[in-house]
Amino acid sequence: MNGIRHTASASAGWLGVDWGSIGLVFVVGLVATLVIVGLYTAGIRLLAVGAPDIRVGADGDPEGRDAVVSPRVGTRPVAATIGGFACFAGFAAAVLVGVYLVIPAFHGH
Repeated sequence: MNGIRHTASASAGWLGVDWGSIGLVFVVGLVATLVIVGLYTAGIRLLAVGAPDIRVGADGDPEGRDAVVSPRVGTRPVAATIGGFACFAGFAAAVLVGVYLVIPAFHGH
């Protein structure tokens, strides 16, 4: 068209920004955050099964004079132990993949 070249892509929206890509990055980041935090939380919870209970005293201090630690409720089931370690392994794998994606020296290009 009269020698004028358009440099903006056809998919670029308002201000030349591809809002779909920004939305995709936001959704992927949100889901990744929820998965990583969920795995860590589930691992902590599974490894806490059967742990002693701390009853806080009247002063509200869990390490205070009136705090009572009950004896261990029971042994932690093997399934809870395996599940807790599996959650931590998934958490560690997700963090390592994130580090790999962020640091270009690991890509070998």
